[in-house]
Amino acid sequence: MHSAILYFKNLIKPQLFRKNVFNLKVNRLSTVNPTLTEDDGNFFKDEMADLKAHYPILAKDLTSYISQYKEFPGLLERFPQLLDYTVPNEDPYFLTTALIPLYSYKAIEEPDKMTEENLKKACIMAWVYRILEVSQIIVDDIIDHSDVRYNKPVWCKKDGVSLELAVLDSHYLATGAYLLLMKHLENHQCCLDIVHLYMEKMFITFITQFMDVDNIGVKLFLKAIPLRFDKALYIFDGSIRSALYLANINDKETHEAMKKFTIPMSRFFQLQNDFSGVFVGGNKFQRICPDIIDGRNSWLVATALRMASPSQKKIIEENYGNGDPESAKKVVEVYWDLKLNEVHEKRSKEFSEEMYNVVENFPKRIPKQPFHDMAQQLVLNKLYS
Repeated sequence: MHSAILYFKNLIKPQLFRKNVFNLKVNRLSTVNPTLTEDDGNFFKDEMADLKAHYPILAKDLTSYISQYKEFPGLLERFPQLLDYTVPNEDPYFLTTALIPLYSYKAIEEPDKMTEENLKKACIMAWVYRILEVSQIIVDDIIDHSDVRYNKPVWCKKDGVSLELAVLDSHYLATGAYLLLMKHLENHQCCLDIVHLYMEKMFITFITQFMDVDNIGVKLFLKAIPLRFDKALYIFDGSIRSALYLANINDKETHEAMKKFTIPMSRFFQLQNDFSGVFVGGNKFQRICPDIIDGRNSWLVATALRMASPSQKKIIEENYGNGDPESAKKVVEVYWDLKLNEVHEKRSKEFSEEMYNVVENFPKRIPKQPFHDMAQQLVLNKLYS
């Protein structure tokens, strides 16, 4: 049997229930690693501890940038509250964009260069990326009229926060993040490469948000699905390649080789996110079928439209994005009839093998096992943002 298939044998065995599509249970996934269970939060345990230890540094620095305006009533008190409410999280499931850069750097860096100072830089860089993500999340929650994020009220609906202030808060976080990056990495030879990479990924994310704002209609979903997948490019491509730069790996060949891993990982991350919104429940997800109810493009609806009969397409077109659970339920029934859960399982197995082969062909400078493990975490649907 092919080594990649052996490696991921029995990785995907979802138990999905059709009885109540709005109360679906979390799928159980078996794994080749017997120590890894569904509720195991130890994969990023060390990175979580590192990030937590260095968080006060960035909080202090961001606050110091506005200290010259201390005469403004409540300003110095407001922004620490913004940071503490939106940026950190005790659940690693919600800190993917901070954990992956740090995890990748620690995997890539040469042991003799893993100093306290370099670890500090890696943690600051990781937190910066998380802050940039949060700046976009605040805007995204406004656009989507969201009520809950990470099991608590979204920032713009928190007591004492208005939509106008939330928009300004988003700008404060984004600009402050780049100031932090420039301060702590100003003498690093790849500082500008990291800044450019982060700006590029945030720019792409902003562009993809237009699709959520400007409802293009179900009939154009198939044509627009590549843009949907690019929405998550920042998750892995920006995270892992910034770690390369921090480890002073800036040659084009290595970065191009890594893109063969990071871009598919990012796109599969979006696929997993789309799938989970319908087929996976549990307390980490606050809404079931949000893409269907709100009329957003997704891997599920694009795949359904590609497979559906004319009558099934009609059901989707008439009910998708109507804003009510009853209409969404009709669309989900089509998904079940098309066995999209089985399509997802098949795609997951294919993806596992693809990523195994990509990692096995990494340049010698890049260790393989940490990235095999990361791909496994993604297939297990343990990475979220």
